[in-house]
Amino acid sequence: MTAANSAYRVAALDGAWEPPDLSGVTGPVLLVDDVTDTGWTLTMASRVVRAAGATEVLPFALASTS
Repeated sequence: MTAANSAYRVAALDGAWEPPDLSGVTGPVLLVDDVTDTGWTLTMASRVVRAAGATEVLPFALASTS
């Protein structure tokens, strides 16, 4: 993957999710993805979940293409 492709993936995911307010969650949030390729989906989704108030995010992928 080139840096340009990586930048396009990140740009495509920006603003893709609107999670609820998670500030009342007392434990970690388990973030599940069915298949991961580059890891950008989990990375960006984790940032959004943290910004929504989660104190800890545990990303988990069921399968990987790499």
